[in-house]
Amino acid sequence: MGVTGIHPTVGLVTGDLEEAHIKRALCACAAETIVLASAEKLNAASAYVIVPLSEVSGIVTERGVPEEATAAYTGLGISVTRD
Repeated sequence: MGVTGIHPTVGLVTGDLEEAHIKRALCACAAETIVLASAEKLNAASAYVIVPLSEVSGIVTERGVPEEATAAYTGLGISVTRD
């Protein structure tokens, strides 16, 4: 799933209310949610929450993202893949 931000305490976020509702419904129907988040989207929050991080199974981000930028997510048991 693409998002505008992923924040350790807020969760997955977007800047559009309707998009938040649609993506929330998609997460509810999915067996697992994997988030695609570039470096600038990590630790960023937008206006509308999609789901909390407890609903996220994994994050795919860029190879150059430092460990400290993803430590909060791995600490919550979320798999982080750098590709």
